[in-house]
Amino acid sequence: MMNNNNYFPFERNRYFYGKMLTARDFEIEQRYFNNKRRLLNRVLFGAGVICGLGVYQNDDTSFSVETGMALDYQGREIVVPTPVIRKLQMVEGYDSLEKSDQAYLCLKYDQQNREPVNNIGAFDHDSENFNKIEEGYRLYLSTDAPMLEEVYNASGLNSVKVMYNAHGLRIVMVVPKLAVANDEIVVRFIVLKGIDGQPVSFRYSFESEYFQSHNDGSVEMSFTEDSSEKRDVFIVEFPLRAVGISDMMAALSNGNGEITVKMGDVSDKVTVGSTEVYICADADSFDRMKNTRMSTLENNLSGENTPIYLAKIDCLNIGTGFIIRNVTPLPFGQRTGAVPDDSGSTGASVSEKAAMPVTTLTKSDNMLKGGVSTEVERLEYWQKPQVNASYDQKGKKLNFRFGIPSSEAYDYATSSGVVDIPISGAIRVNARFFSQEIPHNLGVGDVSLTVSVEFGDSGERKLLFGSGEVFATKSEIKAVPRIETAAVLNPATGTFRVGIRLIDYVEGHTVRVRWFAYKPTRDTAEMRAKSSVVVRITPEIQKIKPLERVHFNAEVEGTENKSVIWSVHDADGGNIDENGLYQAPSAQGTYEIVACSTDDEEKHSSAFVIVEE
Repeated sequence: MMNNNNYFPFERNRYFYGKMLTARDFEIEQRYFNNKRRLLNRVLFGAGVICGLGVYQNDDTSFSVETGMALDYQGREIVVPTPVIRKLQMVEGYDSLEKSDQAYLCLKYDQQNREPVNNIGAFDHDSENFNKIEEGYRLYLSTDAPMLEEVYNASGLNSVKVMYNAHGLRIVMVVPKLAVANDEIVVRFIVLKGIDGQPVSFRYSFESEYFQSHNDGSVEMSFTEDSSEKRDVFIVEFPLRAVGISDMMAALSNGNGEITVKMGDVSDKVTVGSTEVYICADADSFDRMKNTRMSTLENNLSGENTPIYLAKIDCLNIGTGFIIRNVTPLPFGQRTGAVPDDSGSTGASVSEKAAMPVTTLTKSDNMLKGGVSTEVERLEYWQKPQVNASYDQKGKKLNFRFGIPSSEAYDYATSSGVVDIPISGAIRVNARFFSQEIPHNLGVGDVSLTVSVEFGDSGERKLLFGSGEVFATKSEIKAVPRIETAAVLNPATGTFRVGIRLIDYVEGHTVRVRWFAYKPTRDTAEMRAKSSVVVRITPEIQKIKPLERVHFNAEVEGTENKSVIWSVHDADGGNIDENGLYQAPSAQGTYEIVACSTDDEEKHSSAFVIVEE
């Protein structure tokens, strides 16, 4: 039975004339194409980071996550479209730090219902439903032991064994399940410890009939930490050569092996059972075993609940909370196509690369042999301009990516018409005349109006916008009437009046005025509806004494309604008024302040108050 049976069976709609389509049919349509794509993602590319998603420490209490994309262990795309800055206290799972001062920043696929609508087809009283599903991500802290068995499983091509797990130290061994006779495999050890842990050393020794590191048949793998490196994740590699046998299962060690671990004053010795490796006669046999027997569909779909471990974060308890001491980005090298495979060769691990010093770009380094390239991406008008730079180490090429917002766009409702304004009396110089109320047919509310005087005969009809006095020149004085026009709008009734002033004598009994009205009906931001609303609170974290007051400010983006609803999430956590003025309770503690957008209460943000003497 497959561990992950979410994909199967593959079913698609069969269409025919007269078929009645329901929501179920459209769900089948989406599921069929999504599952096919996700299955190919998982089998062809594996799981892990595709690009970006670097994690950096900003200060003692916050970190940043760069934009990027990853594939999870179900083949689903996880996209972080904008940089993320988080206070440690505001990340899901922060409470778990009470159990441990080490945590892993995990990334998982997530989706949320968006755009609540009235479901006119509902059979019960609950007629509210949602119009869209927004695919996103979930960032959280976990103090649970990382699922290294799945991370290094490599679609069933590796054996993963926990060698040691005590005193805050964990050592995991990864051994390829396939080898080629008379060729090398690489055995890996992943060493995890706390940032304050004492220097670690270990020695793993055993006798082997089928794998050699010395001619006498004994195998010894040893590691001693360089205390000057100040690292908490190590990936150590040891080559072993398989003997010249043909197509048979062989034990890595003759019986049990022994690992001796030292960390400061701690010295342990643990007996470890053997692991089996299939030794192939040649490369062709290796490929057959790998592709037909080992890398099965079931193995490729394993680990569906494994997160992407973006960083290992070491913290320090300061009594009132935790601060960040060290961040190790992507500690287990979860990149698509970079998981240790059967050949045991992926180059330097990501955690090792993260510990390397940053190389400064200079002419003498000859770092830009590949030149410089630029990319331009058109952003939505509400997004901020972006500039990102990346360096291709292999191609020695520097790439700049610019994000430029597009111009704002609107849809308009329009209307137009004419009105004949009577002019009477002998005195027409500097005389004023007005129309009755005219409906513009665009409904109540604000509209834009433009009025013009129509003159000339039917063959040479023209429109005068503004004042005809502008054209009072010798060549134009008789051609353009000297009239000024204006309009007064009444938004409450959806009507307007037109007025004219005759600067000079005008012949006839009426002046024809042509009017144009237009009204914005839909801003392009409405295409994002309420999903574009973002609420930010300042300050994000505030320390005060019991019964003291502090004023919070909320900034709302993505909607014209900038108001928020303030509340205190914690019972007996104090009070906050409609203006954001918060008064702390008499009891010490950490309390969450919440600001919800009045336009969409699902859009909210939190700040934290630490009340202490």
